[in-house]
Amino acid sequence: MIGKRAAAFILAGTLGLTACADSLGPEGNASQEDREEILTLLDESGYFADDFGIDGAYDGSQSAAPALAPAAELAEVEAPRIWGRRRGFPVRRLVTVDVDPQAGTALVSKEVFFEGRFLLDITEDGQPNPTEKPLEEKLVQYATFRRLPVEAADAQGRRWRLVAVSPAEWVMTVDSLRTVDITKVVVSVNGVLQLEITDPSEMLDVEGRIPKLNPEDEVTVRAWVENSLDNGNEPDTFVFLHLFHATPVSRAWIRLPMERVITDVDTYYELTWHARHTGRARIAVDAIDAETFTTETEDDYRANIWGVPYRIVPVEEAP
Repeated sequence: MIGKRAAAFILAGTLGLTACADSLGPEGNASQEDREEILTLLDESGYFADDFGIDGAYDGSQSAAPALAPAAELAEVEAPRIWGRRRGFPVRRLVTVDVDPQAGTALVSKEVFFEGRFLLDITEDGQPNPTEKPLEEKLVQYATFRRLPVEAADAQGRRWRLVAVSPAEWVMTVDSLRTVDITKVVVSVNGVLQLEITDPSEMLDVEGRIPKLNPEDEVTVRAWVENSLDNGNEPDTFVFLHLFHATPVSRAWIRLPMERVITDVDTYYELTWHARHTGRARIAVDAIDAETFTTETEDDYRANIWGVPYRIVPVEEAP
């Protein structure tokens, strides 16, 4: 597993490179052929995209899937009905592919920087007229490949195989602004624990640890969140879940508020949904400081997002 400290060490060597939106670098020690094959396979995997959810502000109340009651229903602060993000193209994209010839493995590390806008409409004037505030955050994710013998190549002659991938994490670019922190995410399927993550840089075995679902499976996601900023708001944090395969009509992103659950032991956020369509994607647990929703244009956006991979397969393909 790649821990946060090791992950920081790996990425330290990439920070000196500034590139345009479509560039890749630094390349690491992989040959150009290996690099191109590995990045193509990552793109095809469905687990390594740069984004999640719907681009821009939209009305979350129109989501097709039912939501649990939001935590802030009786609170002093409420999330607006219309909000969203527009990250735009990355201002810096750093991808490293390092190959260990003796072990026959390759480690991919990705760091993508965005300078976008957070959009929200808190005017309550009956018109969809969202305002904008600055959004500066980065995406960090890792993957591991194994080199297979020639006879095990796929139909295109490719011999690299994705064997593990980390969750994706979006964090504030400036360290001092990382006041919101997701500390744990737990995924249960039909009441059975499938995955527990306490470190977003942890490598998940593709065959053994990435949740495998069937259509109509009941999936419960729980998230534990901390907020170090004393913003005086109640609640201090809103948590949402972004889903792609949860509507009965089509494959499309929706965003649902997670319910805040307070017990004698701790506090967490929870949402239950049903898998609908086959495919690979990720759920995204999205924790946002409540202060973000109280002003129109101030530079007060603070968030932490974990994207957890999953795959939904037909029942006959399930083990």
